[in-house]
Amino acid sequence: MTPGPDGVSSAAVAGRVEITARALTSLARAVAAERLGAPAKRVRVGLGDASGALSLDITGPIAAGDDIVGRSARVAEEVKGRVGDLTGRRVGSAHIELTGIVRERETRTV
Repeated sequence: MTPGPDGVSSAAVAGRVEITARALTSLARAVAAERLGAPAKRVRVGLGDASGALSLDITGPIAAGDDIVGRSARVAEEVKGRVGDLTGRRVGSAHIELTGIVRERETRTV
């Protein structure tokens, strides 16, 4: 068993924790947006089942840079790992559909 707050064993704490689909979706969207370098409002995440594990369908833009295809594959693996770490659930797959490029805005100096 993993320790709970202040080293208390989780067996000593009564109850259970449930994470709603809405909370999972919001968490996955935040993680994906961070890894893609895109605003969260432009990223969409769908949840599904991958042989008993969680599957993520991510749609959104990616920050401009070199090797976008390679980077998107790395982002998919990073999102799978981070969502799994944060939720304690097994994430079986993460599919990313890129919808555009996010460029940094240049600020004008007067």
